[in-house]
Amino acid sequence: MKKLELNRDDLTRPHKAYRKWLLMQAQMQQDYADSEKAISLLKLVEAVYGADLTTGLMLCRAWSDSGMLEPLEEKVNILLAQHELSGEQRAAIYYCLSVARWNAGDRIGARKAHRLYASLMTSNLQEAHEKSTD
Repeated sequence: MKKLELNRDDLTRPHKAYRKWLLMQAQMQQDYADSEKAISLLKLVEAVYGADLTTGLMLCRAWSDSGMLEPLEEKVNILLAQHELSGEQRAAIYYCLSVARWNAGDRIGARKAHRLYASLMTSNLQEAHEKSTD
């Protein structure tokens, strides 16, 4: 039997529609089934298509729900350093971090993250109110 040799440079990334489908499956796993399965799907998406803000935010939520503090903190640091995040995105990250730290028994870290979350949400509400009154 002839052995098939693959050159990695010859391989192309699967169609973007597959990426969307995988993200939808990960979201459904997260919302209705198992965070661990969502994490596996999201890691697959990052391995094939590269890490981006969407998968990063989804992983933050999945790791928070799973109580996986270490990878969550690593991803939070990456997202904050490498992306321009909206106030809502930053708030979501700090909310996930506060929940995970609280569940891990780090009450002080959880309170700090929650204060940042609350501060960002307050400023987002003020901005929205100012825009609506203009």
